[in-house]
Amino acid sequence: MKKALRCRLSVSLWLLLILLLAGPAQAKNTLWQVSSGEHTLYLLGSLHALKKDDYPLPPVMEEIYAASSTVVFETDMDEMDSPDMQQKIVTYGRVPAGQTLQQQLSPHTWQRLQHRMAMLKIPEEKFTQMKPWLCALTLTVADLERLGFLARYGLDEHFYTRAKQDKKEIIPLESVDFQLSLFYSQSRREQEEFLLQTLDDLQLADSSSAEMKSAWENGDGEKLYGLIAKSFAGYPHQYKRLVLQRNKNWLPILEKILQRQPVTLVVVGAGHLVGPDSVVDLLRRQGYSVAQR
Repeated sequence: MKKALRCRLSVSLWLLLILLLAGPAQAKNTLWQVSSGEHTLYLLGSLHALKKDDYPLPPVMEEIYAASSTVVFETDMDEMDSPDMQQKIVTYGRVPAGQTLQQQLSPHTWQRLQHRMAMLKIPEEKFTQMKPWLCALTLTVADLERLGFLARYGLDEHFYTRAKQDKKEIIPLESVDFQLSLFYSQSRREQEEFLLQTLDDLQLADSSSAEMKSAWENGDGEKLYGLIAKSFAGYPHQYKRLVLQRNKNWLPILEKILQRQPVTLVVVGAGHLVGPDSVVDLLRRQGYSVAQR
């Protein structure tokens, strides 16, 4: 379940999980440089599942990583992988004794879920004891794998492993417990809404992947935001909880890091870096010099 949680938490939606398809060097990337005096913060939009042949990354990403003494991620990935955290995911993601997932959902949502399970050739029994939020994460990973995207090739996984090997300072923006609480603390209605949004996104994934890849390769933040907005259309509560509020929470942390570190790489979900009230937008409004690379 750790891959499902990681894939879903950072960008929150399937549409974001296929945004960062690395290609050859280009004029623009999903990458922004934030400057304050002699200090620099680089914000790199992450995809948490990629294909092996998406590497090597554009040289500018590797160059910035090499120049950074500190690397910032959304959370502590080692903690995410720990047995204790995996047990928490199972515990918080299980329906109460004597209940089933079907009983947690409306007939309409259950019918849509059955259709998707059949498409993915996943037996219903696999989801019987899951709460809607964990079912949504599991579906996302299954569809990613169907298209050949694997979490072990994700951008954050790539740089987290490198940063540990190179003994760079690693800073998480939030705890794994907090990220997990974003889902299990939701009411039954909110969890069903989250599952419905996932089903909407998976329905669009095949047809929109080429469009999103093109937007990424051209560094088209406006286009990327448009695709994200489309994904969240009808789900403003989820967008506020999973994206906007977290952007605001991260702002003071990033400002402190910017003031004390000469060069820092920040690897977060691409959806946090585009559009109004994104991390990029918030830092720009604070008066920092921000330029896309």
